[in-house]
Amino acid sequence: MTIVNLMPAHRQAPVALWLLARDFDASAKKIAATGAEAVLLPAGHELAARLSDALGDSVRVVECNPELGFVYANPSAAAKVLSGEKPIPSCANGEGTDSVIEGGALLSEEGSRWVWPEGASEPVCLDATTTVAQLVAAAGAEEAKAVYVGYPAGTLVCAADGDAQVELGSDYVRVYTANSCMANALNEICQLYRHETCGRCVFGHEGSHQIATIVADICRKKGKPSDLALLRDLCPVMQGQCLCEQGRVMARTVMAFLDLFEAEISAHIGKKTCPAGECKAFLTYHILASKCQACNACVDSCEEDAILGRPRFIHVIDQKACTQCGACLGSCEYGAIVTAGAVKPKCPPKPIPFRKR
Repeated sequence: MTIVNLMPAHRQAPVALWLLARDFDASAKKIAATGAEAVLLPAGHELAARLSDALGDSVRVVECNPELGFVYANPSAAAKVLSGEKPIPSCANGEGTDSVIEGGALLSEEGSRWVWPEGASEPVCLDATTTVAQLVAAAGAEEAKAVYVGYPAGTLVCAADGDAQVELGSDYVRVYTANSCMANALNEICQLYRHETCGRCVFGHEGSHQIATIVADICRKKGKPSDLALLRDLCPVMQGQCLCEQGRVMARTVMAFLDLFEAEISAHIGKKTCPAGECKAFLTYHILASKCQACNACVDSCEEDAILGRPRFIHVIDQKACTQCGACLGSCEYGAIVTAGAVKPKCPPKPIPFRKR
């Protein structure tokens, strides 16, 4: 059985649906020409009824759960949807009798690929095999340090390798910059994979749970010195033992992040700092003496009583008591409260008398 998959693997990159709406008649003809028995698209999509009419009785249009994305790329999981079952893979891509045609690749012109850079309002068309430099330019990113091509490619390439060739095997591309924390980036990716694990095999279900938990703990300031070694032990086993490609791609992606950015991720564990200043657990809050007006508004907003001071005294935040809730940020109309990462601003150690400036 052949199935055309128009379900976005990444919600922020609905390339196939965008191409379908852009030129509906030509897209419907391309889908019909594949000889596919079914087409998958999100439940409630505005073009579902129109596509069903255009394809006729020979092709079944199936509306699927929009909360999932990765799993529909697996042929055995997609085939189960047609019989009303849950999309649980029974084998990896290419190992069964069913096949899935990815909508974004099908509806793109031959030799090219439409991809959706993170944050863009619409996709861009590039050569199917492009370079890192072209992907960075397409995303309009400055000070890029890595390029990630999403599921099912799961490719991470250092931005410094501008001439490196990249196969666009996904609709989604993200360029990470100097302001991006790679530990947090990996955590976001792992949570997506974890959300769609089916539980059919131990290495796919339990392995993805362990990876997602370990990486999340690293970003929550709870990482342990043995975590990175454990990830390096677990990922190769997952690549060889997972029954479907979802766990395998996740493991490959984690290994790519560790190979390129182990020092940055390790800093979260050993130095207890987020070099990019993006992970909330590693941020500290400070009151700038040069801007504080001793108005006491931040003191009233802090439920943890972590701000020391009283009217007419420059306030100070007790770092041990602060829970990084951020309530004080919105309470100060003078912009005296700031967050800091590895570099901390100079602040008085205790409240000092306020002198009107």
